[in-house]
Amino acid sequence: MSDAPTAQPPAGQPMPLFFKRVVGVNPALHGGLRLDRSGGYGFAARAQSVPLGLGEFDAACQQYPILFTSGPTPTPVALLGLSEGTNLFVSPQGAWRPDTYVPAYVRAFPFIFVEDATSKSLFVGMEPDAGSIGPDKGAPLFEDGKPTAVLNEAISFCSAFRDNMAAAGALARALDAAGLLEEEEATVNFTAGGTAKLRGFKILRADRLDQVPDETYLDWRRRGWISAIYAHLHSAARWGRLIELAAPVPAVRQ
Repeated sequence: MSDAPTAQPPAGQPMPLFFKRVVGVNPALHGGLRLDRSGGYGFAARAQSVPLGLGEFDAACQQYPILFTSGPTPTPVALLGLSEGTNLFVSPQGAWRPDTYVPAYVRAFPFIFVEDATSKSLFVGMEPDAGSIGPDKGAPLFEDGKPTAVLNEAISFCSAFRDNMAAAGALARALDAAGLLEEEEATVNFTAGGTAKLRGFKILRADRLDQVPDETYLDWRRRGWISAIYAHLHSAARWGRLIELAAPVPAVRQ
């Protein structure tokens, strides 16, 4: 943490979700900052989906449809809304819907592990303009120039999540290479009127699992992927919950 690089994504790629800029956490520059998460999750109110780590599939499938992004490098995501810019699980006050799993990517913000483009080394970065970061409220990030337990916990969490994300990405690429993922779109017709259309995602074709060679299936089992595959399949039942939450409220007849 001796320097504080500003991370920029490769040309043509956006900044990570929720981030406007990323700076390396540095005691010389950020020694007086504090972390206060009491403001909730308002920063995620417009996130239609968020990335998932491999270890989250079992918990996430109880609440959200798990999908894979389109493109040559699909990524597992939890679907949070049926229209762009809408998260059905964050209230206007910034609270996550009660008794609902909060994805790790959301809980990790405003911290993230990033790779320095020049040295290729990893450093822990943060969004310096996040509402949870400031000089007045919350727990200090540093004491006597050293990371506090709060910051160390955030670093450990981000590190574990980065590993989980890498494992989830490996699963997604393997499924895609095996021809199990298929581009899909969904049209939702609400009984009270209105529709919603989703494009740009992939799902796993369950009928193609039987075509996977035995040695490949055994390798996936050794990697701990089988439970994640079935969690994805089971998560299809969560579409109904999203439709229920997104349904327009019928007009009251006078």
